Amino acid sequence: MSEELLQRNEYQKIGENWKFYNIGSTTINQLKKQNILRDIDYGKNIERKKPDALIMEYKKVIAVVEYKTIKNFNTQRKKNLAISQEIEVAKKLRANLYILTDSNETLWINVETGNTIKNEKNEEFKYNFDPKDFNLKKIIQEILISVSKINDKILPIKLIDPTKLAKKVWQDIWIASGSSPEICLYTFAELFIFKYLSDLGILIGNNSFDNLFNLYKNNSPETVLNHYAVVIRPKIKDLFPKNSRGETTIINGTIFIKKEQEKINLYYVTVFENIIRKFENYGKLENIDHDFKSKLFETFLKESESRKTMGQFFTPIKIVRAVNKMANSELREGIKICDPACGVGKFPLEFIKEKINNFFIINENKIISKIKIVGFDRGFDENEEKIIILAKINMLIYFCELIKKNKEITKEFAKLFNESFILKTSRFGTLSDINHENEYDLILTNPPYVIRGTKELKKEIEKNEKLNNYYKINAMGLEGLFMEWIIKSLKKNGKAFIIIPDGILNRNADYKLRKFILDNCNIDALISLPTNTFFRNSKKTYILGITKKNHILEKQIDPIFTYLVSEIGESRDVNRFDIPENDLNEATELFLSFKGNKKNFNKFQEIKPDKRCKIWNVEKFQNSKSWLIDKWWEEEDLIEIGIVKKENIIDLENFSQLLKNISEKLKNFSDSIKEMNKYEDKSNDFIEILLSDIFEIKKGLLKYTKEFIHKNYGEYPVYSSQTKDNGIIGKINTYDYDCECLTWTTDGYAGIVFLRKGKFSVTSHCGVLILKKKNEKILLNYLYYYLSENLKKHAIGDQNKRLTVDIIKNVKIKFPIDEKGELDLIKQQKIFEKFSYIRKIKENIKKENEKIIL
Repeated sequence: MSEELLQRNEYQKIGENWKFYNIGSTTINQLKKQNILRDIDYGKNIERKKPDALIMEYKKVIAVVEYKTIKNFNTQRKKNLAISQEIEVAKKLRANLYILTDSNETLWINVETGNTIKNEKNEEFKYNFDPKDFNLKKIIQEILISVSKINDKILPIKLIDPTKLAKKVWQDIWIASGSSPEICLYTFAELFIFKYLSDLGILIGNNSFDNLFNLYKNNSPETVLNHYAVVIRPKIKDLFPKNSRGETTIINGTIFIKKEQEKINLYYVTVFENIIRKFENYGKLENIDHDFKSKLFETFLKESESRKTMGQFFTPIKIVRAVNKMANSELREGIKICDPACGVGKFPLEFIKEKINNFFIINENKIISKIKIVGFDRGFDENEEKIIILAKINMLIYFCELIKKNKEITKEFAKLFNESFILKTSRFGTLSDINHENEYDLILTNPPYVIRGTKELKKEIEKNEKLNNYYKINAMGLEGLFMEWIIKSLKKNGKAFIIIPDGILNRNADYKLRKFILDNCNIDALISLPTNTFFRNSKKTYILGITKKNHILEKQIDPIFTYLVSEIGESRDVNRFDIPENDLNEATELFLSFKGNKKNFNKFQEIKPDKRCKIWNVEKFQNSKSWLIDKWWEEEDLIEIGIVKKENIIDLENFSQLLKNISEKLKNFSDSIKEMNKYEDKSNDFIEILLSDIFEIKKGLLKYTKEFIHKNYGEYPVYSSQTKDNGIIGKINTYDYDCECLTWTTDGYAGIVFLRKGKFSVTSHCGVLILKKKNEKILLNYLYYYLSENLKKHAIGDQNKRLTVDIIKNVKIKFPIDEKGELDLIKQQKIFEKFSYIRKIKENIKKENEKIIL
């Protein structure tokens, strides 16, 4: 490359952001002076070198390229010589790859090891280098993802799950700001997207994450945050611009930026730095696991108070996927899908995720959409726009593979995001937009359901002539208004799957709404979900499947599928761990079978009956005042499938006899204790021995969390501080102990003692006592008795008692001794037998008491 060409900084583009410099006779030193390479000392010998070509991203050298003649590249010895001659240049330039080619053959060298790169079959990678190759950047990126100091082989792409990182960062933001879960999540999501876009190579140079992180070396934290605010954020807004309504796509204010002045918030400078360092330590975010995409926002919004206030309970991903699976046969080219209460867009995004590359085609730098998804939401309170921005961020994450391959058209993706998720700012939200009659082929949604405040909303609707003429049913709650909107917005023969509360099915005031559903739709399915299906909400809910009729006079002929779900495949508590019990999955599979053969489905049920499933004619719905299908089953069937517990009802005569029997048993217990007391040894000769002299004392491990147990399920028990189920909180595929010993609870019910035998592990809320050496004069059962009766009193604290290792090692145990002053094994055994007998009597009394209560 001549001096003139250097001054013009001419290069060939590889992809959108990489530059290919065909250098020729130019030295490394000259490249420094022309600001192509970083101005650092590479060493005199290296700076005199003249590499043939460089592939660069900003000032980062991706690869050093050397061209060889066929004559100098036709033997292995010549190839090895070529590698050894110039690889030092690649190392000093901190390149990832060293490429040697004679145009017919190419050697790809991992600079960190000096070895040739191998393909997945462990064969030498043979792809021929050509800077004009359209796929070259993709090929190099696949190599860079795999190779390292310890690996020369191109590996299958390993997907990452940054959930733990997300939780840590979100926690930092929440502790620092005390903001709502939504604001904390939104702030995390913005920084996540910043790092993500940098790792994809969309944000480069002065706008990249690496550049921002490196600024901390020579600049104050205030300067770095200011750089993010005034340089990087405007660039992101430029790459993903506003829509015509003035809403941003993926960023619009965080706790780190004062929105009014777009200036940094100095109060959070340190928090910002800590979070940036967490992202740096985590590594690349390029290849994100599909489950992370699905569960990212669910992880945080499930705790949201504001969502609860609005009646918009966050839909668990298992419900979303079950609904989508029921609707899957509707997914086709040309379909228009809507969620009128979309939240973060989970229903439509999950519905299309497997077919994104099929339905969104890139042609001449334009996105051709073969399907249309639309999501509306009002947002939450004063931060209304943020829920829709989260939906757009979510869409970016779902579309990451497509965006990675088409980085140069971010504005086109921004346009798609803006058209897909739309903010409704009026108080009525989606309900104010009544211009969608007969528009959608499919509606998938979990609309808000809340009664409080609806009366005032309806009064405002009455004042609006258009809305008053549109909403004629006068249904209860927001859910009633949404049902009317949904049915009117469906095309003829269009389908909807809607999560609804039990009120719609049962309230007398909603009789007109149920008639409106029957008049305008065929009912396809009604599936009962268990209580606590939704986070922080015990409301009873159902999945309603409907198909809009061609005409109101059309009569429904097909039967209706109903099912009672008891478990949804995850624990219905705050932890939401996967569990094997999953009636929801069976309900979905059976519905798909029913949909494919409605007329003969009952015959199939006779062959393989499922008592949770019933098929009803439409007359059952037409003639029933209530559609609470749980009450349409026979009680004996509900008892058999575990939905209803059998009641023990007895008459007065039998109850009198029960009391008499219990009284006789209690008298027998009392007589037994008196008889035992006659022969009790009154001797009070005991000796005290320090517990730490007898036992090895070990504390449980922090790693045994519920998440760890879930991921490492097996046959060996893990014990914790809980007292039910013998202290077992789960089972794993390994163990820490294999012995007969004692365990004690260190907190919660501190001081509860268990006798253990076999293979097990314990959590950090538990400790283990193992006899130091076998002593024929010490009975482990006696120690179990003594500590069970006495250890709890050593716990410290008021409400939250604790019994640490430091406390327990100083506990003294009293042993009975004989006339010689030695430990008396026989007395130990007798004391333990007495203790065991009394404990058994207590358990029997408890059982008799339960009979009376029942």
